[in-house]
Amino acid sequence: MAGIGFRLKKYFTDKDVWTNLKGTVYSIIISSGPWLISVLSVAFISVYASRDLQNQDIFVLKSIICYTFAFSLILFGIIEMPVTRYLADKLYISDQSSFRNTYLVLAAVFIISGSVFGSLFYYFFDWGLVLKLICICFLISVLLIWHSMVFLSAAKNYHHIIGSFILGGLSSVVFGLVLGSYLSLIGYILGYTIGQAVIALLLARNVFSEFDDYEYVSFEVFSYFKNFKILIFVGLFYYLGIWVDKILFWFTSVGQHVEGLFYTNLHYDTAMFLAYLTIVPSLAVFLVQVETNFYVKYAYFYRSIENKNSLPFLEQSVDEIIESFRSTLVSLIKLQLFITIICWYFSSSIMDFLNLPSLMEPIFRYGVIGAFLQVLFLIVNIVLLYFKEAKPVLINYLFFFGSNLIFSALSIYGGHRFYGLGYLLSCLFTLMISYGFLIKTLKNLNFMTFMQQPLSNKSFSESV
Repeated sequence: MAGIGFRLKKYFTDKDVWTNLKGTVYSIIISSGPWLISVLSVAFISVYASRDLQNQDIFVLKSIICYTFAFSLILFGIIEMPVTRYLADKLYISDQSSFRNTYLVLAAVFIISGSVFGSLFYYFFDWGLVLKLICICFLISVLLIWHSMVFLSAAKNYHHIIGSFILGGLSSVVFGLVLGSYLSLIGYILGYTIGQAVIALLLARNVFSEFDDYEYVSFEVFSYFKNFKILIFVGLFYYLGIWVDKILFWFTSVGQHVEGLFYTNLHYDTAMFLAYLTIVPSLAVFLVQVETNFYVKYAYFYRSIENKNSLPFLEQSVDEIIESFRSTLVSLIKLQLFITIICWYFSSSIMDFLNLPSLMEPIFRYGVIGAFLQVLFLIVNIVLLYFKEAKPVLINYLFFFGSNLIFSALSIYGGHRFYGLGYLLSCLFTLMISYGFLIKTLKNLNFMTFMQQPLSNKSFSESV
């Protein structure tokens, strides 16, 4: 659903610097909003929390936030792809009549599942009931943020989305600092949770204002979990693949116990965290250029089929799809390669500027290359999903999960100088496999499009 990308693209048709800058900022917030706002607010709160909290409580604060985002993404991954497919199918036939109802039904699912899993997890912590309830509310709020962003992928009023993230991020910082000064750790967690709840509520309001057509009660979305089971595992294994190396570094011998079920590896987490920040420009470019330019050619190809154009015409359309994807991908690679090389070369200076130990430098260097490769294979697999190639995508993400698990485990065994190399190798091989599937799909697009169409009962009987 490339809706917002088309609307943001208007900012880049003008040569005015200020207009381009606004478009860039909008693209970054839309593509990486939850992540960036969380990063900045956590960093800001952590700096000031050091005045009121002991080191142990600061580690607990960061662990709560990190584990909440990790678990919420993995849980959300189970639902994300089937729901996206459902919404895309409905938008294609211009039917938004069930969107509000579907949003509320799925929101109830997230609230219930977040409450259950949150209660089970925090049961093993020797905390008071108030802090446990706050952490559960935090988890539910983040789940609802991811949930809303699926519906808002095709939204027209992107200004409200951007405003929601900014206002919520500021609320997290302000309430965290104010309440933290009075209530210590509980205050910081409560303040941060309030900010996330503000984002969730504002995004929910945006969903209801965006899709205001006639409503009726429908549970059709659940049929997509039955009819498109493979999409459940596509999302699940992608997010598991992202987090499996971090989990290994937490719960193996190189991790440090924080409290309860919380384990961490400060050097690995921080270095990889910084490495992921380097791909923000690529995500923004993908939103505005790669997906939109590709989608225009993609839609034109299928309209040509509906119009019963000749085979040479369709073959030319396929060539245009390939050329469009190639040219925009090359532009993205040039941008991200420049950023990656700069960050890799100046990694030592970056560590010094942020007052971080030199032990993080090799992890960061591996991480920036791995993140670059990850954003490339993510784009390749999104394009594969446009052509309904869910099985190859599942294979790619299964490989990403398995290889990241194995290579990261081997890097731990190899010692500190290899930390992060497992993630890099996993992303490299996943990109190679994914690109191979994409080339095969594009070369055989006409054949696959026509030969994979289901035969009706009438056609089958006539053929017999």
